[in-house]
Amino acid sequence: MDRRRQRLAQALDETGLWRAAAPAERDAQLEAVRQGAYPLDLAVFDDACFPADGEKLAEGGVEALLQAMAPALAEHGLRLKVRRHNSIVMINDLWCGDCATALAATTKPLGVVNNLLAQAGATVRIYTLYTGGSQGLAYLVDPKVIRALRLSGLYDRRELPQLAAV
Repeated sequence: MDRRRQRLAQALDETGLWRAAAPAERDAQLEAVRQGAYPLDLAVFDDACFPADGEKLAEGGVEALLQAMAPALAEHGLRLKVRRHNSIVMINDLWCGDCATALAATTKPLGVVNNLLAQAGATVRIYTLYTGGSQGLAYLVDPKVIRALRLSGLYDRRELPQLAAV
């Protein structure tokens, strides 16, 4: 077994990622990481991963994405009020800027939500993978999880979610 995968499994476990999981589920997912599974594909992320197709977001899908994320955000003390006028998106009366391109429609609103999460005192943040692309994903996770993935040295930077920032 690759020592890096063992260390990654231990680092992920230390983040408290599986604190709400049944012991057997936790053990099975940790073993999957040790055997080479990509951690963000594990069931523990099912409620924290959201499709973020950049083109759909640019065509008016920001509201739908944020609505899908609303229950998870509420668990961390954040309630959103989203409005759009043409390609301008407002979240809790904060201007996100022009969201007409796939990249802007992904990063700008999610970056504003990250700022709101920080103001609410939440530990989680939104990270994006394949940002602006048709296979884009948004993850609501503790930064320690992403740091563990990065420090493992197992993944190319294209496989590591980036913090959504304005």
